[in-house]
Amino acid sequence: MTRIQVAKFTRWLMHLHYDIRTEGGDLLRDGKVHLILPNHPAYVEPPMLCAEFAEVMIRPMADEAFFRKRISGWALRLANAILVPDLPATSADNREQSAAKARQLTTTALQALADNNDLLIYPSGHIRHKPVEQIGNRRLAYEVCQGIFAHENKETYARVRVIMLRTTGLDDSFFSKQKTRFTFRRRVLMHFEDMTDSLREWSQLNRRAFNEQLEQWYNS
Repeated sequence: MTRIQVAKFTRWLMHLHYDIRTEGGDLLRDGKVHLILPNHPAYVEPPMLCAEFAEVMIRPMADEAFFRKRISGWALRLANAILVPDLPATSADNREQSAAKARQLTTTALQALADNNDLLIYPSGHIRHKPVEQIGNRRLAYEVCQGIFAHENKETYARVRVIMLRTTGLDDSFFSKQKTRFTFRRRVLMHFEDMTDSLREWSQLNRRAFNEQLEQWYNS
C-alpha cells in the first residue's frame, strides 16, 4: 500500500469513533513549506493529523522507540519520518555526546525544510501527562526556528511558514496519559494558525522564554 492509501484508510477508521473538525487546515495547502508545531495530547494525534491531510507530504520527527515497534516503525518509514535518537542520561561523561546528537538533529531538520519538506516537530518531545502542555527546556523547536529566521538564512527559508496546531478533545481519551473517560463519539478539534511572524519574534528570546510563549498559546 502507498502512503496515501494508508492515510485514507486510517482516516476512514478514525472517523468511525472520532468526530474530527479542522480550523485553518487550508494553510497546509497553500503551496508553501511548513514547519508544523503541535501540542501533544495523545498518541493518536500524530496519525490523525497525517490521515486528515493525506495529500500533504508531512515528514514527522519521531522518537527512536517508535521506529523499533513493528506497526509504528512501518508507518513511520512509509511517511519518510526522521528518527530522533535516544539520548543518554546527562552526565559529565556523555554530556558532549548528547549535545552533538542534538546539534545534528537540528541540522537534519533545517536541511529537510531547505529541501522543501513539510516538517512535523512536537516541541514538548513527549505526550503530556497533565491537562496543560509543558515544554520546559526542550531545545529542538527553538533551535530550528532560530535557524529559519537567522538573517543569513533569509533566502534559504523564505518559503517556510510556521504553523502551530492546537488539538483539543483527546485529553481523557484511551490513547492519552490522563484518566480515561469513554465516549462513543468523541469530538476533536484541530486548530491551525500561521504563527510565522510571532515565531520570528519569539526566536529572539532565550530558550525558556520561547517555550513559555508556545505553552501559553497551546494552553489558551
